[in-house]
Amino acid sequence: MKTKNIIIVIVSLFILVIGFKLYTNKKEINAKENVKEEKYAIPVSVAKAQMKTLSNPLIAAGEFNGWEEVILVAESQGSIVALNFKEGDQIKKGQVIAKIDAASLQSQLTSAKFSYAKLEKDVARYQRLEKAGAVSKTQLEEAQIQLENAKTNISQIQRQLRFTTVKSTINGVVNALMVEESSFVMVGNNIAEIVQSDKLKLIVNVSEGDLINIKERQNVKIKTTVFPLVNFEGIVNNISIKADESRKFKVTIEVKNNKTEQLRAGMFGEVHFESISANTQKALVIPREAIVNSLQNPQVYVVVNNIAVLKSIKIGKVINESVIVLSGLSENDLVVDKGIINLKNNTLVKTTN
Repeated sequence: MKTKNIIIVIVSLFILVIGFKLYTNKKEINAKENVKEEKYAIPVSVAKAQMKTLSNPLIAAGEFNGWEEVILVAESQGSIVALNFKEGDQIKKGQVIAKIDAASLQSQLTSAKFSYAKLEKDVARYQRLEKAGAVSKTQLEEAQIQLENAKTNISQIQRQLRFTTVKSTINGVVNALMVEESSFVMVGNNIAEIVQSDKLKLIVNVSEGDLINIKERQNVKIKTTVFPLVNFEGIVNNISIKADESRKFKVTIEVKNNKTEQLRAGMFGEVHFESISANTQKALVIPREAIVNSLQNPQVYVVVNNIAVLKSIKIGKVINESVIVLSGLSENDLVVDKGIINLKNNTLVKTTN
């Protein structure tokens, strides 16, 4: 009997232990489920949709050229007997850079002058004879024609002699010499390239939409990679009246060269056109990084009562990393601009800024 009672007690205790264990496990499971059910707020950074006055400055790149660049060519043939400048030398307008051998032309000029003098005497003699009736008027006219031809011949030779002296047509620098002393040149051969360097021109091409930010005599800033810390000043000298085949308009910028940081033709420059005040606008804007997906299908997360709500919006231009909002948002709406990757619609969030 005692044994039976002991067994009953042991079984009862075992059942109690099992029941307690099951109850404890259930509490732990419920506790874990409750933990899972707790909502976790994702940290995000937000920005306000704000009304701002926007300008749309234009930046365009182009290549520097000498304000004037000329190629001097030979207008007479012969050997180069003198080169007065070397590459890199400064030269002024009218200075002689080269001389071509003129000995043959000088000889021709001397002979032509002798012929002219003889014909002058012949005409004078024919005039006296014609008055005396010894020669006909036709003979006198023929002698006068020969005299005029001789005069024309002298003028042509003198002109050719002037061509043997090659002068610079602008102030500038001898950028290249295409001949050497004693070289033989023909008419049309290149002698030298002269580039004006105290004043340069920077040519850029802009679209018709960007022309609203440009006007003649407008001051501009120019940056270069060669002198990154220097802002060069320029003036809009000319805007082409007609677009090219790519629908671009040529804008020529006048730039005075800097003696310490000297620009050179062939360098590249970046022109910064400040927005003309009449072209500024007031608009509702948000940061570019707040846009979800693409600019073609823009959406943003708007934070309302710590909930990130995904909304579709309509946008305009992107200016300086700001996006113009045309519809879908109101001023002071809070949009998520950092932490977007972790969000879904109606996600609980907490702002970190």
